[in-house]
Amino acid sequence: MLSETHPAKLTVNRSFMRAFIAAAAPCFTLGMVEERGRQCAFLALRPEEEIPAAVTDGGFNFGHALFGSASFEVMHFVFEFYGFQTYNVLINPNNPVVQAVLHRMITDGDYFFFALETTGRVTAFRAEVGQETLSQVKVNLARLEQSTTTEAQYHRALSSFTANPEPKGILLHWVCRDNLDALDLTKDRLELTPA
Repeated sequence: MLSETHPAKLTVNRSFMRAFIAAAAPCFTLGMVEERGRQCAFLALRPEEEIPAAVTDGGFNFGHALFGSASFEVMHFVFEFYGFQTYNVLINPNNPVVQAVLHRMITDGDYFFFALETTGRVTAFRAEVGQETLSQVKVNLARLEQSTTTEAQYHRALSSFTANPEPKGILLHWVCRDNLDALDLTKDRLELTPA
């Protein structure tokens, strides 16, 4: 479970965040954020429907799985906001942004999660990667870092999941996936003021 935090100033890449905000909701992205001079991974979603503050105050459950075969793999993330909604996203680990973010999450042992609302409100959660959190990522990190999953394989997995989603919920579109600005915090910096 992740719970809401009120962290120090958070800095992201401005042009990347603008591209994320401009993408059609519901959507998901991942990148890097800076807190107190230290870079950290982040996962972010933008739902179509506002998540009530009473729901975000209760935190959410974050799950993950690895789909595929001997020849390819796809990461599945699940965000369950208790009593409200479940969101699913599939990402291709053969992607430079994904590789950098997953590596940072496992190496540093923590990450941020942002929920960006249509009203402009940003809710930030911070999680430490405990023994059970991201266990599939840790166990399969070497495979994920050497993934050769093609776009065609990713889209087949996405189509299969869409036809029979488990768990049931809203499928988020993975956006800004090839935007390497997600990793660059040296210029074009934007400070977030999370709720």
